[in-house]
Amino acid sequence: MNEKIFSQLLDATRGIALSAPQSTSLVLQLLCWWKLSNKPGALPEELHIAHLLDRDLNEQHEALRQVQDHVGFVFIDESVWQNLHGSRDIAPLLQRINALAGQGFFDNLNLDDAAFWSADRRDGVPARAPSLNDLLIALAGVDATQQVYVPWEASGQLAARVARCGAHAWIEAQMPMLTAQLLILSGSAQWTLKANDPITNPSALERGKLIRFDTAVCHPPMGLRYSHEVVEGDLLGRFVEKTPVGSVLQIRHLLAQTRGRIVMAVANGVLFASGSERQLRERLVEAGQLEAVIALPAGLCSHTGIPLSILVLNAQGGAESVRFVSAATEAFTERAAKKRIELKNIDTLLAEIAGRDTTDHAVSVSRQAIADNDYSLEVGRYVLDEAARQLEHVLQRYEMRKLSEFFEVIRPRQHATSASGAEVFEVQAQDIPAYGYICSASKEALFDLGSAKVSTYFIRPDDVLMTFKGTIGKTGIAQDVPDSEEGGWIAGQSLTILRSKRPDMYPPKALLTYLRSDMGQALLRHIAVGATIPSIQLSALKELEIPVPSADEMNRMVQAFELETQIEEQIQQLRTKQAAIAASLWTA
Repeated sequence: MNEKIFSQLLDATRGIALSAPQSTSLVLQLLCWWKLSNKPGALPEELHIAHLLDRDLNEQHEALRQVQDHVGFVFIDESVWQNLHGSRDIAPLLQRINALAGQGFFDNLNLDDAAFWSADRRDGVPARAPSLNDLLIALAGVDATQQVYVPWEASGQLAARVARCGAHAWIEAQMPMLTAQLLILSGSAQWTLKANDPITNPSALERGKLIRFDTAVCHPPMGLRYSHEVVEGDLLGRFVEKTPVGSVLQIRHLLAQTRGRIVMAVANGVLFASGSERQLRERLVEAGQLEAVIALPAGLCSHTGIPLSILVLNAQGGAESVRFVSAATEAFTERAAKKRIELKNIDTLLAEIAGRDTTDHAVSVSRQAIADNDYSLEVGRYVLDEAARQLEHVLQRYEMRKLSEFFEVIRPRQHATSASGAEVFEVQAQDIPAYGYICSASKEALFDLGSAKVSTYFIRPDDVLMTFKGTIGKTGIAQDVPDSEEGGWIAGQSLTILRSKRPDMYPPKALLTYLRSDMGQALLRHIAVGATIPSIQLSALKELEIPVPSADEMNRMVQAFELETQIEEQIQQLRTKQAAIAASLWTA
């Protein structure tokens, strides 16, 4: 009902030369005026909207400015009014507001998600599905007794929800106008709104120290980086990791500004990236400050299609395990109107997050087990889908050993295209056949033959090559390759070389057969991270446990590969013969 009312009000702005965000802002500004006019004692009688419905545009605009002065918060977007040409522009909207109000439709009006309903990927503010915001507020346990911190608020969705709970909200937003509009419409007076960036210029200070709030809930902006001066010049002792990476600094700021629970939606890169993100993850886990990680489906954001995850932190620490939950399943996801994605069964999901037992969707994992996974927080590492559970059951029949015990994992040579160096050829993903040996390297490149360990990067006979970025797990093996010199073959940037240390104990062709199998592919998908461009971290590949079959089984695997290769050669011969059948009939 709320969205339908909002849609009707937006329809009343058609014909005005306004962008989608400006139309939304105009509707919200006039609704704020109506809300304040109907709040006892908020405005003098002469400023009530009902007294100015029939005035000209300049009088209406000036009256609204006086309303804003009484409120003390900027909620008027002057650029909208500059695009209006007369009172006739907004007359249909004012009439619609008056009519709906008279019919009682505004008595319980809730427009907290107006930014999401009107979202335009080109110029709208980032907004999130209502169900995601509801989940964040429920996880934070917001109630009227709390002081709640809401930084980086762009859409106003979380701030308005916190205000409606009766809590006192301290909100920071770089562009606070939309948030101010929704807070006024919430009817609450228990909020403070500041225009600032919390990292570079925190506002919640008292005597040179950060005010610590009971709870924090937020959608931090993704992909930000800060200058070295911001980190080194911090006077509040917030930043343990000296890094420009925004996600790390955001989490550190929240821990410094909050004394209790923190609930935040983050890009999935935070869960597995190396460097300072990895250092942060280790410290959070070992300090017991990470309570839960919840994987979300793609499509919950208006401005990006990438999937996100929720981190539940507690500044006090003390968590002995981390709860991993997958909400990116049919049990918790549904397609809503206008092809949107929403979360469903929120109460059941909350019970999964709060639980301790292992279920199809959740598991509690000890600190040590997370450390054994190099502090990766990807939910898929711990919550197994049906295919992964079946794989785990089958692999129980075998001795499991780390891949790095038998194979050296060689990163592709990091080189830039230049005008000098020896000519070499890169094997690309498209050069890896479904069966048989790798027969070509399709990309020309230049390579410095004088660099350190140069021979390591040239492909050798019996090297297994596997894609680890983009397309995951496409695997082939080399046989007849040029010498390790000019004209030699090297691996492309999306491939790693798996070079045998002990071919007598684990033949490369046996590994190839396993990695190409449904079981091997399922294992590789399980350790992949990222959604937009999936990848396998080579450190994780080294730690990957592979089955060690008996010598007889490995021999059968090698024979299977050789038979596949023979059949592939026969197919290629038949194709050549096939192409030649009619080729001689029509020649010059």
